[in-house]
Amino acid sequence: MDTLSHLIEIKDIYKSFGDLSVLRGVSLNVSAGEILGIIGASGSGKSTLIRCINGLEATQRGEILIKGQRLNSSREAVNVRKKIGMVFQNFNLFPHYTVLQNITGPCRVVRKLSKKSAEELGESLLEKVRLKDKMAQYPGNLSGGEKQRVAIARVLAMEPEIILFDEPTSALDPELAYEVFDIIKLLAEDGMAMMIVTHQIGFIKNLAHLILFIDNGKIACSGNPDYILNECNHPHLQDFLMRLRENI
Repeated sequence: MDTLSHLIEIKDIYKSFGDLSVLRGVSLNVSAGEILGIIGASGSGKSTLIRCINGLEATQRGEILIKGQRLNSSREAVNVRKKIGMVFQNFNLFPHYTVLQNITGPCRVVRKLSKKSAEELGESLLEKVRLKDKMAQYPGNLSGGEKQRVAIARVLAMEPEIILFDEPTSALDPELAYEVFDIIKLLAEDGMAMMIVTHQIGFIKNLAHLILFIDNGKIACSGNPDYILNECNHPHLQDFLMRLRENI
């Protein structure tokens, strides 16, 4: 595939926190419309990887290119990075803003939209995530699933070309998690490129084009869901999947 068609190219990146080596030579590409599931044990480097992609963490070695631009402090790279959305584990909503204001505020500051345009966009996105009836409420009055759906709507308001999800349902009960899964499925149907860090194998196996298993800071194996979940005989992957099944 022509590299110009890649949204993201990651070339042999390394990341350490002091003496702790977290990523050790990770390389991968993400194309438009592609959905990557990222699995692995806690501490394997999954969340650090997507934080590096979004520029929240700096790498010590290697390159990250976004639409051909190196991720650095240059104006061009910063502007391109705006096309990357990030959904965190813990929602990161502004508690003193209403649901609608949580969306319109960033629209007006980052995208410089008028108040009317921002409100129209916010209302349409809240309808998309099935929360239009909650737009005047504050985050403290919402369930965890509703908060995460607001967070997704806020990311969509920035018109990203790819969304990075860092364990988007880890803080939620199963019933609330499925509310979030339903919205992520809608994004997949719309052709949104996504990278999803998750332990929810039952969800990702029906959504991802490719699953990466990260082990000790490296991509130990990758492939389509059927291969990773049923055929790959990597011993650490087998141990990881066994532990997940024992906890179901």
